[in-house]
Amino acid sequence: MSGRVIDRNTEVEGVRWVENIHIQTGSYSGILLGGEISTCVIREPNRNTEYSVWGIHLATDDELTFIRKADESPVVVRMVDCRRGSATAGAYTEVSCKPDPERRLVIPRGVAHLPTGVNGLITVNSPRIYWDWRRRLVHPDLDVINIERDRPVDRFPLYDVCRFAVPKVLYPAALASFRARYRPDVEAPFIFDRKGRLYVLRRRKEAKS
Repeated sequence: MSGRVIDRNTEVEGVRWVENIHIQTGSYSGILLGGEISTCVIREPNRNTEYSVWGIHLATDDELTFIRKADESPVVVRMVDCRRGSATAGAYTEVSCKPDPERRLVIPRGVAHLPTGVNGLITVNSPRIYWDWRRRLVHPDLDVINIERDRPVDRFPLYDVCRFAVPKVLYPAALASFRARYRPDVEAPFIFDRKGRLYVLRRRKEAKS
């Protein structure tokens, strides 16, 4: 999903706001056109749904549209450039914003991110997928490496990211592969890097009260 760049972040290379195709259907309604793959994250209000860890993707660019929030407080996205060889490697930045379906935040692969103030937030992600023939630290079940929320940003690791865009014609196959590995009885795993080896922590879903 392409779009006109509205604003570029100056601290971390590649972080930017991009214009969405948002078709107004009335004074208080509209249609948001998504990408080849779009996922929707719904966080319930009046519950603690804040992220407990940072996330890094090495094979995926996140493109996040913050649709709606249950309160008026801003969403603050903290980011650290963990790309080996990047002109801004090790740099920290943060973006504070209100939900707006007319734009999306592009977070390049290799940039660690921690959205905060997300209770009651609805987010649509239209990711772009990449691959590489060289070895990359990408888990086959989920492209994420987690970092403890309280780790100092000057101790974040650097990684090589995947370099080549996956042809969009192959996106349905990628989605089908993910569905085949999906387990409805467990939550999305935490995946931690320990000296170049990935360790996966899974927990069963808790019944809603």
